[in-house]
Amino acid sequence: MTRLPGPLRKQGAPPLTVCFELGEVLETDQRILELRAHTGIRWDKAEVVRELLRMARTPDSILRDVLTSRAQRASA
Repeated sequence: MTRLPGPLRKQGAPPLTVCFELGEVLETDQRILELRAHTGIRWDKAEVVRELLRMARTPDSILRDVLTSRAQRASA
């Protein structure tokens, strides 16, 4: 199984902590295992979070639009 480039911690990047509810942790772990099986790449949670944030920053980001829509509904 291929491994993505090493942790950014070694490059001096500041850490980011994401707190999950217990049920979310189990579901997230399962989704990451599925992603590993599907891609043949050993993703870890930090890599997945970084990639999702990168996807949200793209100009044509469907992910950004979905997040914006959810935030607007939650504040209504």
